Amino acid sequence: MQPIAQGLLGEFGGTGAEVGRGLTLRTDHGSQYTADDFLNQVRFWGVTPSFAFVAEPQTNGVAERFNRTLKEQAIHGRIFRNLEEVRAAAVEFKDRYNRHWRLEKLGFMSPHEARHAATMKEAA
Repeated sequence: MQPIAQGLLGEFGGTGAEVGRGLTLRTDHGSQYTADDFLNQVRFWGVTPSFAFVAEPQTNGVAERFNRTLKEQAIHGRIFRNLEEVRAAAVEFKDRYNRHWRLEKLGFMSPHEARHAATMKEAA
């Protein structure tokens, strides 16, 4: 739950009720994601859980590929002295990904640019 809370705090400035309204969280059917405590907290934040299809691992492939890229670019090959250094490396990667990576599925915009464009479209 901590990475979700960090994301909500970073993007929306808080972790209060309904702060993540409109977001969908894709997970597999692991016990950590189907636990009542987890689901209740996610729903409190206003985030809708979306479970990958059973027996079709490719539906979870996007998340798995992102995790692999994160590990390859921010974790593997480095020596960390403590957990805070690992967190800092992950946050640095996330910021670089969101601001600079151009993704085909977003019309070759970065996630930050796509979010901004969607916000502007909603405001219009």
